[in-house]
Amino acid sequence: MISELDKAEFSKCRKLLNEQGQLEAIAVVENINPGRIFVDDINNPA
Repeated sequence: MISELDKAEFSKCRKLLNEQGQLEAIAVVENINPGRIFVDDINNPA
């Protein structure tokens, strides 16, 4: 099931992002830019 993360949980997705790209996604995960994140597993996003 796909679920939306709370902003406090965005850091769980940091490991999924490429350090050399996806600047907008990194900004959302770091709470720099507004955004929403949906994941397959709230406890262990993949």
